[in-house]
Amino acid sequence: MSFAGVWQTLVRDFVLSVTEEKVPPLGGYFADYVKPDCEVAPDDYRLVALTPSTLRLVVTSSNCLTDCMFELQSKFQQFVPDDWGGHMEKGRRDLGVIGFNILEGPVLDIVEINKTDGYLDWAEPKLNALRWELLLIRAVVDFGRSCQAKQIRLQPAHAGLRETEAADVAPSQPGAQGESKQRYDAGANALGFAYDKNLDCFVCDPCA
Repeated sequence: MSFAGVWQTLVRDFVLSVTEEKVPPLGGYFADYVKPDCEVAPDDYRLVALTPSTLRLVVTSSNCLTDCMFELQSKFQQFVPDDWGGHMEKGRRDLGVIGFNILEGPVLDIVEINKTDGYLDWAEPKLNALRWELLLIRAVVDFGRSCQAKQIRLQPAHAGLRETEAADVAPSQPGAQGESKQRYDAGANALGFAYDKNLDCFVCDPCA
């Protein structure tokens, strides 16, 4: 099968990767990514697989600019006052996302790890209780294993800095740069990725 055919197949099947358990259910490893002395309810959380074409079918604040994306969601409930005394809204909201492209091989190339820009008062306590970046990287590795990807790549923090400079955008504040290093570089090291100087990114073999 040509790479174009492989790409189409992987993107098409990706949206079913969670429901068909190609990515192990969160309950199987969620506890590994809860910070010490923090209590969370695992059943409140789920992964949703998104592609640009399926993004319009879900309620999210995310913009899927990559071939594929995992979104971490949590349950919420909120009292909303109105003229009739108010009502309770319930549902799910996104906490964070990880986006990756599919390269020839196939190779999964992680280029985006971000937390939500919305509902920060609600989201921050939940994010602070989790090593959510590692959980999302783990999900991509699991998907790579299920689709027999030859390699998983994770772009280092300085790659994002180069793109910012090339676009002539004001540089990030030192605190933001440190957060980016924690999210990408430290996350890669914690999940067993190795830095490849020739590719200038972190790599791992999902089937090793």
